[in-house]
Amino acid sequence: MVGRTRLDGTWKLKGIDGRRGGVGPYCAENVDERTFLDAQVPGEVHVDLLRHGLISDPRVGTNALDARWVEEQYWIYRRTFEAPDEALRARKVWLVFEGLDLVADVYLNGRLVGSHANAFRPCRLDASEALREGKNALAVCLDSGLHAAGELPGEEYDPRHHDTPLHKRMWLRKPQYQFGWDWNPRLVNVGIFRPVRLEWTDELRIDQVTIYPDLAEDHSTATMNACLHVENVASEPTEVVLRMVVSDPEGEESARAERTIALPSGASTQSLAVTFENPRLWWPRPHGEQHLYSVSCDLLVEGRVVDGVERRTGIRSIHIDQDAHPVEGQYFVLIVNGEPIFAKGGNWVPVDMIYGGVEAEAHAERYRQLIDLAVGANCNTLRVWGGGIYVDHDLLDLCDEAGIMVWHDFIFACAQYPTGDPEFLRNVRAEVTYITRELSPHPSLVVWCGNNEIEWGAWDWAYDTVHAHPDYALYHMEIPRIVRGEDPSRPYWPSSPYSPGSPHPNSPVVGDQHPWHVTLGDDRENFWAYREDVSRFPNEGGALGASSPATLRQFLPEDERHYLSTSWEYHDNEMVWRPDGLMIEQWFDRWLGLVPSQMLLEDYAFYSAVLQAEALVEYINNFRRRMWSSSSAIFWMYNDSWPVTHGWTIVDYYLRRKLAYHPVRRAFDRLQVVAAIDGQDVVIYGLNDTLEPWSGEARFGLARFDGARLGEQRVLAELAPNAATVVGRFPVSQWERIGFREAAAYATLWQEGRAIRQNRLLMAAYKDIAWPEPEVTVTRDEDRAVFGSDVFAWGVCLDPEGVADVSDDLFDLLPGIPWSIPWPADQPLPAPARVASYRLR
Repeated sequence: MVGRTRLDGTWKLKGIDGRRGGVGPYCAENVDERTFLDAQVPGEVHVDLLRHGLISDPRVGTNALDARWVEEQYWIYRRTFEAPDEALRARKVWLVFEGLDLVADVYLNGRLVGSHANAFRPCRLDASEALREGKNALAVCLDSGLHAAGELPGEEYDPRHHDTPLHKRMWLRKPQYQFGWDWNPRLVNVGIFRPVRLEWTDELRIDQVTIYPDLAEDHSTATMNACLHVENVASEPTEVVLRMVVSDPEGEESARAERTIALPSGASTQSLAVTFENPRLWWPRPHGEQHLYSVSCDLLVEGRVVDGVERRTGIRSIHIDQDAHPVEGQYFVLIVNGEPIFAKGGNWVPVDMIYGGVEAEAHAERYRQLIDLAVGANCNTLRVWGGGIYVDHDLLDLCDEAGIMVWHDFIFACAQYPTGDPEFLRNVRAEVTYITRELSPHPSLVVWCGNNEIEWGAWDWAYDTVHAHPDYALYHMEIPRIVRGEDPSRPYWPSSPYSPGSPHPNSPVVGDQHPWHVTLGDDRENFWAYREDVSRFPNEGGALGASSPATLRQFLPEDERHYLSTSWEYHDNEMVWRPDGLMIEQWFDRWLGLVPSQMLLEDYAFYSAVLQAEALVEYINNFRRRMWSSSSAIFWMYNDSWPVTHGWTIVDYYLRRKLAYHPVRRAFDRLQVVAAIDGQDVVIYGLNDTLEPWSGEARFGLARFDGARLGEQRVLAELAPNAATVVGRFPVSQWERIGFREAAAYATLWQEGRAIRQNRLLMAAYKDIAWPEPEVTVTRDEDRAVFGSDVFAWGVCLDPEGVADVSDDLFDLLPGIPWSIPWPADQPLPAPARVASYRLR
């Protein structure tokens, strides 16, 4: 049997600068611990220092700057424990650290038992010789990575960023965003951030298990494959029974497989497979149910189970359709179980700037709230960005249950990586192998991607000034070879963006795209430029918007709650600050004719958030109406790692829904209508993401801002399943005769006498429209609140603070067309807090 005992809990912690006797003496067996602090393991140094009042909360004000000294220290963790008798008698004993950040030397009873330098895979050290009866002294010396990288080259691997020589992050296998990104400050974590245990056996153990399905093309059968990565500590082969049992979603056994082998001494991989009929499939939302099977794998010796694991998995097939596109280039469509799936969602980044500092239960609850909010926003995809951390089972379990597809980058982002160094390459190979095996059971993980934007950087960002593409083989040979060998059930993509056979990695007509021409490129403030974007699979692109006043007040000191205060700037997004002026001020000038520095905080936050919502809806509308020429609308980004003044997200750090949340939710709805200009016509598209046809009425035309609806057409709308359908059109010239500043194009879907979906298209900047003052009425219709206005009301907002649990917000009122939202019958009717068009009169 494999024995295990946890070594989590209260440890002792001390930081030293390498002087005052150096590091080694603090790791000896007997040390004066009077100046050590109590620390929690799992945990992180900043969190323990905050708990003891030695630093202030780095999420507030500029406190993170005051905590920079933490990353420069060596940190000594210590504890004592008594080993169980079984461990003392065992043939093999290990110390296992599930997560160390970063460079660690581990001492047991004054003896160095091993070292580790990878935060992404566990550290397993042989403690058999050092363990003793009675009290054992365990010490871990941790370096955040800065000391280890101090003598290594840096700038030639990332010439664009002037701070690279300070940290050389590309050498350090830890979350890269810790070293600062546009949306996260530099705060280099250090700590024992995952559980620690003592483990022992006289026989065998399962190190990892890889589980993946093969689904027959006609879905009549499925084969469940299991690869058991095992270790036999005996010096001779051992006769072992390998057993796998597959249970259906109700817990009934579906199939089992057994095999008897002579298990060789040492590490080996053993395979099992079983085929069964009529599998119940896992589907992405909203295309079907998320049926999940249990798979248990055991090692038996003489009828005894000596070790076993159980995993939950789903049965589905996944591939990428890259057939030739009839106009230009190729398609890029995710095909799940033979059905094309339009990917809707955002980019996922670590949920905290100190990702190891939250207790496991709190972390899991934060995940659950974020996934619930993603489901509420009609997302079916999250892209795990390549500069953060590999997601864990807790998060993927939630995605499995919710039907959220996960595109997962390996953790390499926006730099060259030194894979010409043999030790670095060996470290990365072990990491990729571990991660591929560990996350294999999760059906929600649909694509492995080599990196974020490194192929693009190799083309355009002067990466070859010193080293000529030192990591190209990593993404095009090393990682795909490992993924193909360990888990062939899901596709691998070398980089994001990547365009095979194309003249540029970010070509809009091949592969996947990061359409940053808006916000960061030639169309910086012109988010209407999205309307012409033909990207096949856009999975980055977005707009900045201010956080809500409630959030701003929570992290800005009271005397700094104003635009461009010191703390405001420190929490601001790096991309706002450009050499030719502040990006956000250019947006305000172009669209609103307002000057941020002359506005009250609440007014500024509101209109900044409104512009973000407008830009994201333009992004989503454009790509959804092009279905399947485009097959995704994945924006940057979904969640925050710390509180910000301007951010890319629709859910902020405190889990408040930003004003863009509900407009994005509506744009992602499985049933929607979009108006777009195509050639000489305004074309009305009905969007249906479900696998069932939809029938109803479409009404569309022109709505004057002062109240009249002109040229309204009413047609029967038959929306094909899983498709975008043209339901009507009218000439642009009809609109031009009235004037773009006088009217908007509108489109609605009706069922049972009620408008259930609405959208509009503008061709004049908001500042150029003579908005009338609306008189918004609110009436009750059983469990719905019904809003109305005789004139066009742009941006009706119920909750600018982002604190109320409203079912809809920041919606337009088309003249004479009621808009209703769910509202409890026992609650008072809501009243609009703001209307965006009213303040622009």
